[in-house]
Parts: sequence; structure tokens; C-alpha cells
Amino acid sequence: MIKKEEFIERRSKLIEKMDDDSIAIIFAGIPKVSSADEDFPFVVNRNFLYLTDIYQDGSILLINKTGGLISDTLYIHEYNEIYEKWIGKRLTIDEAKKICGVNNILYLNQFESDLGIILKNSSIKKIYLDLDEEIKIKEHLTTLELKQILENKYPSIKVENIYNDIVSLRMVKSEAEIEEFKKAIHKTDLGLKAILKKLEPGLKEYQLKSLFYYTIQDYDNSELSFPTIASSGVNATCLHYDEAKDEIKNNDLILFDLGARNNTYCADISRTYPANGKFTTLQRTIYEIVLNCNKMVIDNAKEGITIKELNDKVVEFLANNCLKAGLIKNKEEIDKYYFHSISHHIGLDTHDPVVKENENQKRWEVPLKKGNVISDEPGLYFKELGIGVRIEDDLLITKDGCINLSKDIIKEIDDIEKAMERR
Repeated sequence: MIKKEEFIERRSKLIEKMDDDSIAIIFAGIPKVSSADEDFPFVVNRNFLYLTDIYQDGSILLINKTGGLISDTLYIHEYNEIYEKWIGKRLTIDEAKKICGVNNILYLNQFESDLGIILKNSSIKKIYLDLDEEIKIKEHLTTLELKQILENKYPSIKVENIYNDIVSLRMVKSEAEIEEFKKAIHKTDLGLKAILKKLEPGLKEYQLKSLFYYTIQDYDNSELSFPTIASSGVNATCLHYDEAKDEIKNNDLILFDLGARNNTYCADISRTYPANGKFTTLQRTIYEIVLNCNKMVIDNAKEGITIKELNDKVVEFLANNCLKAGLIKNKEEIDKYYFHSISHHIGLDTHDPVVKENENQKRWEVPLKKGNVISDEPGLYFKELGIGVRIEDDLLITKDGCINLSKDIIKEIDDIEKAMERR
């Protein structure tokens, strides 16, 4: 668990980025309607979670930086006997204080009147909102719509987006956050080991997909980082194959892209296994090219390099090695068999957001920094051969290189075959 002192420090760093005579309002969000009277499962605004460690719908964080004074207030739902009978328990004020370290905690029914008093009777010149897309804060109100309302009601006060300021903090992970990643990866490894013990021809893809979820749930009630991909044979040549309905055949490879969460931090791992426990000669050739490419990225990832530069190296590596193996006729042909990026940032979201240095820059052109966590996921997808291979690890960027956080999840051919032989 990350201690409340770290959340206090995160808010302090955000306050340093705020102008004087300003307030910041960060919403947890509310569930979105699925159908009729059913809602989708609630997913908290990750920026709110990053600053508070509170995973409860409707909650609001208000930071006030005026007249040389700084204060933060958390607004939460008050106790509701009927809600508790039907839905479950909500946080008390004392419980919320212990989690986030905000001392001033009030009920949500006070928020609008408090905000009105602050804006009418103070020297506020700027309001910061987290304008991530479509954060729903009331049944018929989003943060983008709230921005328009505030601008119309208080034309002398400027409304700005604080999203990038929060994300820039999220991009660099603390030691405590790295421990959360390690735990998430450990649970992911347990799920993959369970798959290796069970995997054999004749099973359905969905059985192994379900086994992974059962394993991490049985371990400590963990949730998935994202919907598990379990794709065998030609299905593995579809990057985000999600049906998982086919029978696994004797000479198939099966590609898994999966991950467990720990305190919302995501593992994102890909492994590719032979259904019958042995790689064919062709499968081994393709697998080794991808594996060596994965290792090449580990050797090159470090502070200062960009994901684009890493991807350029990957394209060159895969093209040269596929040409040498006779898998392609010319280097340009590699685009047909490798068609995604080598990496993305990982954190509270599987594809964690990135702050660009300027509006013309693309996300993958942002230089990596010490403390970033990124994926390393080369792949080759030969539809005509019915073979798709992807090997993905999670890397912590350091000043002079990187640390493979998922190094203990086996990926060498001999280790995989031995693990399946010992079943």
C-alpha cells in the first residue's frame, strides 16, 4: 500500500504548479449508464485517484491557493441507510482522512454553496479543472460542460485545464509505485504458470482466459488490467482478438496478452506458448527473432531515448532478421508482419497518458525519463502461416538503462518447454 504521506506530497507538487489566487477542482466522476436502470461498473478518474487514493464515486477534491494560504477539501457522500442496504457501505469522514491525509472533509451537499462563496467573496483569478474527456460528474453534466457554465457565470475568472500538470506527475513513478507494479506482475506470473500447467490441444481459448482470471481472483481478489487476450493459431495474428471461442489445435501457438492489477497499478505482459509443449522448427525461428528483439529493446531503453527511436530500431531488427531467415523477400515487407508500436507507458492505466512537450510533438516522440514504466512488446504476425508471436515485458527506465520488472516470467524456449514437460 502507498502511504497517505505520498498522496499529501503529490498534492503539494500539484499546488506548486498552480498560480496564486487560484483553485483546482478534481472530480472522481460517477458511473455511466449501461442500459435502462443498469450502470457500467464505476471506474474512478485516475487523476483524482492519484491525488487522493479515494475510489468512491461522486467525490470531489477542492484545492484553494489564495492570499498566501493553501487548503484542500474533500467532499464525499454522507451516510445513507437505504444506499447501504441496497448497494454497500460508503466511506466515513474518519476513514477518508486516514486514506488520503486531507483533514478538511465535508459532505457533497455543501460543495456548490462553498464554491459559490469562494468565487464571489475572494480574489480568485483562475479555476483549474481536469478536462480529461467525458468525466461525468452529474447525471447530465461533464467537466467540459461545467467549464462552459463557470466561464459564463464568472467571466472575469479564467478556466484552465490542469490535466497535463497531473499527468506529468503520474509519468514518473515513485519507489512505492514500483512496488505496486512488482506485486501486479507477480500475480500475473501466477496466472501464466497456471495456464502453462493446464494448456493442451483440445481446450477452448476461453477456458485459459477464464483460468487466468480465476487464478488472480483466488489469490487476492485481484482485477484484470484489461480484458485478457487468448488467441491461438491464426487468431494470434489479430492484434486485439477478443472472442476467445476457438478450440486450440495440436500444432498451434497460443498468444496471451494479459495482466493483473495491484491497488489499480497495471501489469501488462504478453507470452506465446506451444499448445502441445514443443515449438516446431518454423515456430522456433519466428519466436527467437521476437525474443531477441525484446532483449534488444531492454539493452537500448534508457532515459533520453524516445519510443519512436526504439521502434525504429525494432523495425530494422525485425526486417533484417526476417530477411535473413527467408520469411520476407525485402526489408520493406516487414510492415505487413509488424504493424504496431514497440511500447507505451504503463501506470494506473494500462496505456498511461503522456504529456507532450509541444502541440506538434507526437506521444512517442517524448524522451523517456527516469521513473517511467513502459512496455517492451515486439511481435510478428504471419497470417498465411497461422503464426502470431508477441513477447511483452514491463520496463522501469533508469538514467543509464532500464530494469525489466517482469524478468522472472519465463520466456526462453527451453524454459517454456521444460515447464510444460514437468506438468
